[in-house]
Amino acid sequence: MAKFALPQSATGLRVVSESRLDLRPEAEIVKELYSFRPITSEKNVWCFWDKGLDRMYPSYRCTVLNWVRKLGSSWTVRIVDLIDDSPNNVYNYVSKDWFPDCFVNRTMDGNHAAQHAADLVRLPLLYEHGGVWMDVGNMLHTHLDQLFWNHLTAPNSPYEMAVWIISGQIRKQWGSFGNYMMAARKGCVFVKNWHNSYKELWKGHTNVTGFHKSPIVQDIGLAEGLADWDFKQKILEMSDYVAQMLLGDRTKNLLDVSTGWNGREFWENKVFMVEGIQNGILGAIKTSYDGQKQAEIFATLLDDPDENKRQVAEAFFIEVLEKSHMYKVYHNSAGGLPALGDVVKKDGFKDVTHRPGTFGELYRYGTVHWEPTRDVERLIPQSTGEELIRATPTTPAKREDHEA
Repeated sequence: MAKFALPQSATGLRVVSESRLDLRPEAEIVKELYSFRPITSEKNVWCFWDKGLDRMYPSYRCTVLNWVRKLGSSWTVRIVDLIDDSPNNVYNYVSKDWFPDCFVNRTMDGNHAAQHAADLVRLPLLYEHGGVWMDVGNMLHTHLDQLFWNHLTAPNSPYEMAVWIISGQIRKQWGSFGNYMMAARKGCVFVKNWHNSYKELWKGHTNVTGFHKSPIVQDIGLAEGLADWDFKQKILEMSDYVAQMLLGDRTKNLLDVSTGWNGREFWENKVFMVEGIQNGILGAIKTSYDGQKQAEIFATLLDDPDENKRQVAEAFFIEVLEKSHMYKVYHNSAGGLPALGDVVKKDGFKDVTHRPGTFGELYRYGTVHWEPTRDVERLIPQSTGEELIRATPTTPAKREDHEA
């Protein structure tokens, strides 16, 4: 990786001391990622690629390697897979009891089976071992200690979980949170209840089609926030796709009649919340959610003869590094403009986020060697006026059992 000086325009960034980084050769980092490493702490970054690191798209591989470099020796990054005899097969970390039959029997199907396999994997790993879940498209700007972990582990901290708030993106009520980036202490009951509800959806299913019809999903409602994204005709289909996030909202509104566990009390008192829209997809927002436009900015040559083009690219990357905690490379599952995640899967663009000699290379260097100077701001939970759902994680409420 080439070295870059911090641009003069980057007044909200500072250089990270190399003593905090893991600057081993790439081959050494990759060799370690392939290996099984015993779990010795909760400081685990969990991610998933069903076919393993060898089959990961180059952009995502670069992202995972940069996590290792940025986080240093106190964190262990683990790429969990479904490869037989792999050192990082999911069953080396959690038992088969966590999963529905279609997962264990390898009969999951549908257009997004790999993504939904990841949905089933993430929560058991967090519950059993603790740490941070990261989708492989999360290009990280802020160190996870500063972003989440210090808040969860400070002396007398009330927090057991940290989440990425994306209000209005899934449901229209305040407080919907993404499943693609979250932290939890080992043994977090919220995580266990949430997973058990999602596992229940899979009984008798091999894909997510029709999940929106489930009574436990109907307890919380559909992903109506997606209607604001011109997906109105696809609300039912998209509710199936994001069912795990819908059930996350259900869990934070759940009063478990079998145990007395109160999800709302947990949510309001034990969850550290970070705003996740501006802090996660600022690059997409600035380009009107056009992944091709983002790819063009990444691919701008550092020595492009057009000075204005260079200035635009530098300003874009400085702003996202200063004003967002990560840059999520997502794909658009509902149609419309391709997102950056769709572009990086195409021939000719697979290296576009880190191509040598481009502003993408400078940006990737910056994600490791620079950090924003601003503090991480905690969001204060807001009341939505919704009723508590009197039920259990796996059984629906009776309508007359709701209470304010």
